[in-house]
Amino acid sequence: MSQRMKALGLALLLLQIPAQGMAEGFVAGLQPDRRPASAPTVAATPVDESLKVQRLQGIDKPWPGNLETIAAQGNWYSPLFRPGMPVPYDLRGLHVR
Repeated sequence: MSQRMKALGLALLLLQIPAQGMAEGFVAGLQPDRRPASAPTVAATPVDESLKVQRLQGIDKPWPGNLETIAAQGNWYSPLFRPGMPVPYDLRGLHVR
């Protein structure tokens, strides 16, 4: 058997593998455009003023852009609110007790 025939046989074999995997069924279900009724939701909680002040610690006024809106975002995670590297890189003083 020539090299060309071996390569052609291998190519045909590889082309059939994805088709066999797709024949097993749908992953998304019957309504992939809708969120399941049992899916968890995030309830908007009001952010108190002390939490907003804590999140804006070390940032001088006037605050750039929509920073106050980001600080009042509630339960959502933002790396802006977490201490990063320690001194001398801690420009906001978040590691200082």
